[in-house]
Amino acid sequence: MKKLLPIIFLTQILLLSCNTTKESKTESKKQTSEKIIVENKKEVKDIKGKTDLNQIKKYAKLILKNEINPSDNEETFECIEQILIKNQSELEFYFDVFRIIVKKSDGALSEMVGATIMDFIKFNPDFFIIQYSQFSAEEKNRFIDYLSYELYLSETKIDDYFLEVNSTIKLKTEPKIKQLNSIKELTKIKFGNY
Repeated sequence: MKKLLPIIFLTQILLLSCNTTKESKTESKKQTSEKIIVENKKEVKDIKGKTDLNQIKKYAKLILKNEINPSDNEETFECIEQILIKNQSELEFYFDVFRIIVKKSDGALSEMVGATIMDFIKFNPDFFIIQYSQFSAEEKNRFIDYLSYELYLSETKIDDYFLEVNSTIKLKTEPKIKQLNSIKELTKIKFGNY
Protein backbone atom coordinates (compact mmCIF):
# COMPACT_ATOMS: atom_id res chain seq x y z
CA MET A 1 0.00 0.00 0.00
CA LYS A 2 2.77 2.41 0.93
CA LYS A 3 4.50 1.72 -2.39
CA LEU A 4 1.35 2.65 -4.28
CA LEU A 5 0.78 6.02 -2.59
CA PRO A 6 3.16 8.05 -4.82
CA ILE A 7 1.89 6.25 -7.93
CA ILE A 8 -1.72 6.96 -6.94
CA PHE A 9 -0.78 10.59 -6.30
CA LEU A 10 0.79 10.96 -9.74
CA THR A 11 -2.26 9.35 -11.34
CA GLN A 12 -4.54 11.80 -9.54
CA ILE A 13 -2.47 14.73 -10.79
CA LEU A 14 -2.76 13.45 -14.33
CA LEU A 15 -6.52 13.01 -14.03
CA LEU A 16 -6.95 16.46 -12.51
CA SER A 17 -4.88 18.07 -15.24
CA CYS A 18 -7.05 16.39 -17.88
CA ASN A 19 -10.25 17.69 -16.27
CA THR A 20 -9.27 21.32 -15.98
CA THR A 21 -10.84 23.76 -18.37
CA LYS A 22 -8.69 25.42 -20.95
CA GLU A 23 -7.66 28.87 -19.91
CA SER A 24 -5.54 31.50 -21.51
CA LYS A 25 -1.97 30.59 -20.95
CA THR A 26 0.52 33.05 -19.57
CA GLU A 27 4.24 32.68 -19.81
CA SER A 28 4.31 31.32 -16.28
CA LYS A 29 2.02 28.41 -17.26
CA LYS A 30 3.67 26.06 -19.68
CA GLN A 31 2.67 22.76 -21.15
CA THR A 32 5.52 20.47 -20.16
CA SER A 33 6.58 16.96 -20.74
CA GLU A 34 9.30 16.17 -18.23
CA LYS A 35 10.86 12.86 -17.46
CA ILE A 36 10.61 11.81 -13.84
CA ILE A 37 11.36 8.69 -11.91
CA VAL A 38 8.25 6.91 -10.70
CA GLU A 39 8.73 5.09 -7.41
CA ASN A 40 9.91 1.50 -7.63
CA LYS A 41 10.18 1.61 -11.42
CA LYS A 42 13.53 1.33 -13.12
CA GLU A 43 12.46 3.14 -16.25
CA VAL A 44 11.82 6.83 -16.65
CA LYS A 45 8.22 7.76 -17.48
CA ASP A 46 6.85 10.73 -19.37
CA ILE A 47 4.39 12.72 -17.29
CA LYS A 48 2.47 15.20 -19.41
CA GLY A 49 0.26 17.92 -18.13
CA LYS A 50 0.01 21.46 -16.91
CA THR A 51 2.70 22.41 -14.50
CA ASP A 52 2.98 25.91 -13.19
CA LEU A 53 6.69 25.93 -12.45
CA ASN A 54 6.56 29.50 -11.14
CA GLN A 55 3.92 28.55 -8.57
CA ILE A 56 5.95 25.52 -7.50
CA LYS A 57 9.02 27.71 -7.07
CA LYS A 58 7.07 30.33 -5.07
CA TYR A 59 5.81 27.62 -2.73
CA ALA A 60 9.32 26.16 -2.44
CA LYS A 61 10.71 29.58 -1.51
CA LEU A 62 8.11 29.88 1.26
CA ILE A 63 9.27 26.52 2.62
CA LEU A 64 12.90 27.71 2.52
CA LYS A 65 11.98 30.92 4.35
CA ASN A 66 10.09 28.95 7.03
CA GLU A 67 6.95 30.89 6.16
CA ILE A 68 4.98 27.69 5.62
CA ASN A 69 5.45 24.13 6.78
CA PRO A 70 5.57 21.39 4.20
CA SER A 71 2.59 19.12 4.54
CA ASP A 72 0.67 16.32 2.90
CA ASN A 73 -0.53 18.47 -0.03
CA GLU A 74 -0.12 18.74 -3.78
CA GLU A 75 2.23 21.74 -3.60
CA THR A 76 4.70 19.96 -1.31
CA PHE A 77 4.56 16.83 -3.47
CA GLU A 78 5.31 18.93 -6.57
CA CYS A 79 8.34 20.45 -4.81
CA ILE A 80 9.56 16.95 -3.97
CA GLU A 81 9.15 15.77 -7.56
CA GLN A 82 11.43 18.53 -8.82
CA ILE A 83 14.53 16.68 -7.59
CA LEU A 84 13.65 13.71 -9.81
CA ILE A 85 13.35 15.63 -13.08
CA LYS A 86 16.01 15.03 -15.67
CA ASN A 87 18.04 18.05 -16.83
CA GLN A 88 17.02 19.98 -13.74
CA SER A 89 18.78 23.32 -13.87
CA GLU A 90 17.68 24.16 -10.33
CA LEU A 91 18.51 20.87 -8.67
CA GLU A 92 20.47 22.45 -5.81
CA PHE A 93 17.59 24.81 -5.00
CA TYR A 94 14.99 22.04 -4.94
CA PHE A 95 17.29 19.69 -3.05
CA ASP A 96 17.64 22.35 -0.32
CA VAL A 97 13.84 22.52 -0.21
CA PHE A 98 13.70 18.73 -0.05
CA ARG A 99 16.10 18.73 2.92
CA ILE A 100 13.70 20.96 4.84
CA ILE A 101 10.77 18.75 3.85
CA VAL A 102 12.69 15.72 5.16
CA LYS A 103 13.39 17.53 8.40
CA LYS A 104 9.77 18.56 8.97
CA SER A 105 7.87 15.63 7.48
CA ASP A 106 5.48 13.39 9.36
CA GLY A 107 2.55 11.10 8.57
CA ALA A 108 1.74 10.48 4.91
CA LEU A 109 4.39 12.97 3.82
CA SER A 110 7.04 10.78 5.49
CA GLU A 111 6.03 7.88 3.29
CA MET A 112 6.69 9.88 0.15
CA VAL A 113 9.94 11.25 1.57
CA GLY A 114 11.34 7.77 2.20
CA ALA A 115 10.45 6.56 -1.28
CA THR A 116 11.92 9.71 -2.84
CA ILE A 117 15.21 9.35 -0.95
CA MET A 118 15.49 5.76 -2.14
CA ASP A 119 14.74 6.74 -5.74
CA PHE A 120 16.90 9.87 -5.72
CA ILE A 121 20.02 8.08 -4.51
CA LYS A 122 19.71 5.66 -7.45
CA PHE A 123 18.71 8.45 -9.83
CA ASN A 124 21.55 10.83 -8.99
CA PRO A 125 24.13 9.18 -6.69
CA ASP A 126 26.95 11.56 -7.56
CA PHE A 127 24.96 14.60 -6.47
CA PHE A 128 23.54 12.88 -3.38
CA ILE A 129 26.93 11.67 -2.10
CA ILE A 130 28.41 15.18 -2.39
CA GLN A 131 25.42 16.72 -0.59
CA TYR A 132 25.31 13.99 2.06
CA SER A 133 28.98 14.54 2.92
CA GLN A 134 28.08 18.11 3.95
CA PHE A 135 25.10 17.16 6.17
CA SER A 136 25.23 17.43 9.94
CA ALA A 137 25.29 14.13 11.85
CA GLU A 138 21.61 14.63 12.74
CA GLU A 139 20.60 15.16 9.12
CA LYS A 140 22.64 12.16 7.94
CA ASN A 141 20.88 10.06 10.55
CA ARG A 142 17.46 11.29 9.40
CA PHE A 143 18.17 10.41 5.75
CA ILE A 144 19.53 6.98 6.73
CA ASP A 145 16.43 6.34 8.87
CA TYR A 146 14.11 7.08 5.95
CA LEU A 147 16.23 5.07 3.50
CA SER A 148 16.53 2.00 5.71
CA TYR A 149 12.83 2.02 6.58
CA GLU A 150 11.86 2.31 2.90
CA LEU A 151 14.21 -0.55 1.98
CA TYR A 152 12.61 -2.59 4.75
CA LEU A 153 9.05 -1.81 3.58
CA SER A 154 9.85 -2.56 -0.03
CA GLU A 155 11.65 -5.77 0.96
CA THR A 156 14.68 -4.64 -1.03
CA LYS A 157 18.00 -6.30 -0.23
CA ILE A 158 20.46 -3.66 0.90
CA ASP A 159 23.43 -5.17 -0.93
CA ASP A 160 21.43 -5.35 -4.19
CA TYR A 161 20.22 -1.78 -3.81
CA PHE A 162 23.72 -0.38 -3.21
CA LEU A 163 25.17 -2.49 -6.02
CA GLU A 164 22.67 -0.82 -8.34
CA VAL A 165 23.48 2.63 -6.91
CA ASN A 166 27.20 1.97 -7.37
CA SER A 167 26.60 1.03 -11.02
CA THR A 168 24.91 4.39 -11.70
CA ILE A 169 27.71 6.57 -10.31
CA LYS A 170 29.07 8.56 -13.22
CA LEU A 171 32.38 9.72 -11.74
CA LYS A 172 33.77 7.04 -9.44
CA THR A 173 36.35 8.40 -7.05
CA GLU A 174 37.75 6.83 -3.91
CA PRO A 175 36.05 9.39 -1.60
CA LYS A 176 32.65 8.78 -3.27
CA ILE A 177 32.97 5.01 -2.99
CA LYS A 178 34.00 5.32 0.68
CA GLN A 179 31.06 7.63 1.38
CA LEU A 180 28.65 5.27 -0.39
CA ASN A 181 30.02 2.31 1.60
CA SER A 182 29.56 4.31 4.81
CA ILE A 183 25.93 5.05 3.87
CA LYS A 184 25.43 1.36 3.11
CA GLU A 185 26.86 0.23 6.48
CA LEU A 186 24.78 2.78 8.43
CA THR A 187 21.70 1.68 6.48
CA LYS A 188 22.37 -1.96 7.41
CA ILE A 189 22.60 -0.99 11.10
CA LYS A 190 19.33 0.95 10.98
CA PHE A 191 17.66 -1.76 8.89
CA GLY A 192 18.44 -4.26 11.65
CA ASN A 193 16.24 -2.23 14.01
CA TYR A 194 13.07 -2.99 11.99
